[in-house]
Amino acid sequence: MNSSSASLKLGILSGMVVAALPSLQRDKLLEAVVLAGVGACVSFVVSLVLKVLFKYLQKRFFKPRDPNS
Repeated sequence: MNSSSASLKLGILSGMVVAALPSLQRDKLLEAVVLAGVGACVSFVVSLVLKVLFKYLQKRFFKPRDPNS
């Protein structure tokens, strides 16, 4: 990627941000940030619970076979 391509992409991105700023409302933005944080925390906790559950089920139902028998 050359410098003119990078500056073009940066210019487009900053133009989009500046154009969108007046339409944003603070309460809606705060609500979106809070909901995103709650969603990320719930996703993390669910993934941890599923990891523990799968390890338990694997130990319970898929016991390794004894190679000497």
